[in-house]
Amino acid sequence: MPQTDQWRFCNKCNAMFYDGWPNKGNCPAGGGHQSQGLMFTLPHDVPPTATAQDQWRFCNQCNEMFYDGFPNKGNCPGGDSHQSQGYMYVLPHDVPPTAATQNQWRFCNQCNAMFYDGFPNKGNCPAGGGHQAQGFMFCLPHTVPVPIDDG
Repeated sequence: MPQTDQWRFCNKCNAMFYDGWPNKGNCPAGGGHQSQGLMFTLPHDVPPTATAQDQWRFCNQCNEMFYDGFPNKGNCPGGDSHQSQGYMYVLPHDVPPTAATQNQWRFCNQCNAMFYDGFPNKGNCPAGGGHQAQGFMFCLPHTVPVPIDDG
């Protein structure tokens, strides 16, 4: 199954963003996204199933994962609406978590971004306030990031 790693949680806005380039995109909390925690490896370009939703895309303005299945592309912190680029991600939902997955990832019905809904603070949504969860409970595959050896 084709997959892409280097997807991360932003500890400023709670969104899922691609952390594989020096440019960290536009974070609605200001500046670029700031990665924390797990490294997610997400499947793409495979058929959807009853427990894996397609139409998830990378936004080339903000680096966030957003749902591209509606005519309205959501509010993008990089300006106007999200702009899709690259792979069509197919994300697992409504399945039990394992040691290699994390649940509580949700779709925000204000900005269309994937965000982590496991904290009382719902992050910063570019539409204003915190993210608002709707729809499926996504359970995303991950690995633990390797610490950087500064010695």
